[in-house]
Amino acid sequence: MRGKMLKTDKGNLYYQVGGSGEALLLLHGNGEDSDLFAKQFPFFTRHFRVIALDTRGHGRSELGVERLTFKQIAEDILALLDNERIRRVHVLGFSDGGNLGLYLAAHHPERTASLIAMGANYQADGLTDACYAETLEHYEQLLALPDTDPEKILRLCIHNLMLSELDLSEADLRSIQAPTLLLAGEFDLIRDDQTEAMHRLIPGSQKYIVPGGHHSFFVDDPKVLERLAKKFYASL
Repeated sequence: MRGKMLKTDKGNLYYQVGGSGEALLLLHGNGEDSDLFAKQFPFFTRHFRVIALDTRGHGRSELGVERLTFKQIAEDILALLDNERIRRVHVLGFSDGGNLGLYLAAHHPERTASLIAMGANYQADGLTDACYAETLEHYEQLLALPDTDPEKILRLCIHNLMLSELDLSEADLRSIQAPTLLLAGEFDLIRDDQTEAMHRLIPGSQKYIVPGGHHSFFVDDPKVLERLAKKFYASL
């Protein structure tokens, strides 16, 4: 994988590219970066032209805005696709990246060839009770930081993606046309009923719960994702 930088009027965005073939966009979760998929790069670059983005405010990408939204990140992705001359892209996202994939598929169907969403949720309280309580507690801790803390705005912007900026509705999910595979771990941080609700709402979607898997099951066992993704893409 080779690192590149996309210059925008709201700051620079870092991404990695490698492989050849149809385009596959990898989207990491909240507070992470594109290196999350390092164990998957060798597999996916054998089959796709892979683009792995550090989303705005994450990793090596600049924040460049006062408020971070899914709409803004989607606009960043469209700019990235245009810069790489990609008309349509397969999307594979984890956690917030999965939520972003759902947003792209709903609002930009003409650019979304397919979607694999892992550990995704469309409602903020779709997290397990313990995880949601921890998320709220962390938010209060961030608010208590002094305004002089240079990291406060960045960390609040990123955290708010999980609480205040989750811009998905049932109508959005019903509108998704791209072939969609929903994945979650048996012991995920996302409630089972949330995953099932998304499965019911997204027309023709597939769902698979990884036995014994946790939220980041694909990091713990890369072969699980490789097997499931290979089967899904072969069916397209």
